[in-house]
Amino acid sequence: MDTKLYISPTDVSPEISCDAVELTFMIKGRSMPENSEKFYDPIHKWFRTQFADTEVKAVVDINLEYYNTGSFIRIMGLFNILYDLNKAGNEFRVRWICDAEDEDNIADGQSFKEVVKIPFDIIEI
Repeated sequence: MDTKLYISPTDVSPEISCDAVELTFMIKGRSMPENSEKFYDPIHKWFRTQFADTEVKAVVDINLEYYNTGSFIRIMGLFNILYDLNKAGNEFRVRWICDAEDEDNIADGQSFKEVVKIPFDIIEI
């Protein structure tokens, strides 16, 4: 499996930039693909495959200005995958990056932080 995963952003899908060697992971932009399962499934599979037998310490940056309900479900699925990977010896944490003026996005980050089982930081910029 390729150690890098890159998906260019569109008007309806975010930029995905993941590098298993450099340990950099970013989801950025707007996430409202018509079929969120189809869009996020390769990302989920990539994380499961890349880190199934590893012990890395890394941060996943998520900087979404907007996401729809389908994307919410898939993002939550990614957090569950990271939790499973952490149970297997990895140390993933999430940085929810949002505009300091965007109260809704900050509140979304707080909601995620309350329910996910991985280290979760909210970064206001």
